[in-house]
Amino acid sequence: MTKPITRAEAEVFELFHESVFVRDMQGQIHFWNSASETLYEWSSQLAVGSNARALLQCQGTGRPEAADAKLLADGHWRGELCRTTASGGRRDVNVRWSLRRDASGAPVGIIETSHDISAAKEIERRLIDSEYRYRNLFQAMAASFWELDFTKVGAKLRVLLDSGVEDLETYFQDHPEVVREYLRDTRVIDLNDHSVRLFGRGNREEMLGSVDPYWPDASIQVYARCIVKSLARHPNNIEVTRLQTLDGRELECLFTACFSKENMARGIILIGIIDLSEQVAARQALEVMQTELAHAARISILGELTASITHEINQPLGAISAYAEAGLRWLRRPDPDLKEVEMALQSIVSEAKRTDDVITRVRNMAVRRAPAECVIPINDVIRESLQFTRHQLQKHRVRVELELASSLPDIKADRVLIQQVMVNLVMNAVQAMALKENAGRELFIQTTHLLDGKIAVHIVDSGPGISEDHLERLFESFFTTKATGMGMGLPICRSIIEAAGGEIKLANRSDGQQGADIVLTLPEATADCLMGGGNSV
Repeated sequence: MTKPITRAEAEVFELFHESVFVRDMQGQIHFWNSASETLYEWSSQLAVGSNARALLQCQGTGRPEAADAKLLADGHWRGELCRTTASGGRRDVNVRWSLRRDASGAPVGIIETSHDISAAKEIERRLIDSEYRYRNLFQAMAASFWELDFTKVGAKLRVLLDSGVEDLETYFQDHPEVVREYLRDTRVIDLNDHSVRLFGRGNREEMLGSVDPYWPDASIQVYARCIVKSLARHPNNIEVTRLQTLDGRELECLFTACFSKENMARGIILIGIIDLSEQVAARQALEVMQTELAHAARISILGELTASITHEINQPLGAISAYAEAGLRWLRRPDPDLKEVEMALQSIVSEAKRTDDVITRVRNMAVRRAPAECVIPINDVIRESLQFTRHQLQKHRVRVELELASSLPDIKADRVLIQQVMVNLVMNAVQAMALKENAGRELFIQTTHLLDGKIAVHIVDSGPGISEDHLERLFESFFTTKATGMGMGLPICRSIIEAAGGEIKLANRSDGQQGADIVLTLPEATADCLMGGGNSV
């Protein structure tokens, strides 16, 4: 029989935010704190005296006997378990067992502390799914992607630079044999199925080796310029060139090499190739790629907004729990207050609707589908986008000022895509302003109806502004000023706005204040759209 806990111990355990309960060596529960009641939904009266494993239906990654043996050997055990609540729900919990001993040192019981990691496990599962989807995207997109290892080239470049060579571009022009040597030393470590179809003979393993066979003599200076630009810390190199298949055919290609900091530190270059010899097929591939990249960018945005979404959902869920508990208390009174119960139930319905609205917004943003134009009010889209980013705005103490023109004509566009543009631009502004410590952070959004019939949206922030060196390059694919950015957010925004017949411009503020000024212009929906050419939502 376990040594009963003292009143002092019980009072301390009740202060814990984590679940704490005490059981004897046979598993019978002798103490069960309030946090355990909240986590597992079993009251102390029902839990005390029950067998812990039978009550909670524990499931773990290993055998229970192994955990018990380690507990007896070491005096403690830590791990993750999946348990069942009183209502039949499942909880992933992080558990720590500590052995209790009597005065002679014999084990007499176990103290368990645990906390809920269900949300973290769900996020982990979603991240794994996301990585799987991105790998499928790498394989499924109608473009050729390669991962190249240039570690040996890096070592030879250091020797070359140490020898006194300063003008690498001229040196490579004068010594093409050196470029060819570097090509032989650059290894293909991964490529997608489209690359095998385009350049190979059906055998992927055959292509995992030197990149040299794919480069005709006329194109080796493209590779040389990639080296020069990577050393100059350019984000990418994009050129039209000719590459060679294993069976000797030459293809006119759009060649892109991306030099992200993370990959360069590992000696890796990611290249993308689009076959331009079949223009129609290439255009279709670009359209598919744009849709896929827009979807990938939305998933990326949702990843950045995970904390916001969690906060948005947890607030109404917490309120629902509080209203439900209050309703139960009023019902359990000797003279139940039915009016208060009715008000609590009405609040629960309202908060449940609020939770459903959040989930609907996330689902609409995450779904992969072809663009669907419809007639939409731009002011509503702006307000919806601010709902998505509300938590980030609050977290970084950004004051938002709206000046939305009334009676604006509708626009014709894909609602989710325009929402994606707004969320991306607002997040960019928030992240820029977050770099300025102890400074006023203000975001001003204005809509106006221009004389030429177009709708203008101004997004003005109080961040550090845009470097003059970057102004002309912000819409280049893979160009980014963020350490972990992909450089695809603004190019995708521009493609979405231009597809809707509009325009996007970025500049620094012209009012003498520091910050950026982004202007979107979109055409108003035509009479045909309003009469039935588009589906209003």
